[in-house]
Formats: sequence, C-alpha cells, structure tokens
Amino acid sequence: MSDEKEIRDVVRGEKRAEKTGKYAVLPRNRQTERDIADLFEHGTERELMQFLRASGLNDDSVRFAEIVKLFRERGGRRR
Repeated sequence: MSDEKEIRDVVRGEKRAEKTGKYAVLPRNRQTERDIADLFEHGTERELMQFLRASGLNDDSVRFAEIVKLFRERGGRRR
C-alpha cells in the first residue's frame, strides 16, 4: 500500500506545480492514477515513458525524471 501512496504523491505533486507554473499539468483524474499504478505494477519502463509522453510530459521535465526514478526504485521491468 505504501507504493500506491508514493505514486499518488508524485502524481498529485502537479497540483502544487499548477500554482507555481513550474511543470506541465497531467490530466487529473482517477483513471490516470489507476493507469500509472497499473504500469508500476505490471508495465515496463518503456510503456510508462510512452504513457507520460502521451499525457503531455516532456522527457526533459523534472517530474518525468522523478516518476521514472520511482519506477526504477520499485524494481520495474526495463523492457
């Protein structure tokens, strides 16, 4: 359960960013959070990156790097 909390914290960090304008905002809805959680559990790093790009995050984004780093720390599959 702590993994889901960390995932939600990363995704919800966009709300703070929305106020400061530092990052592009991902669409906020429960389906997006479920999709990311599913990718963390069953997906590959490539699938996660494709999802993030399709959601509007740039590869150079700090948030993109944070989410990928969290995925790698959780033992996500590389391919």
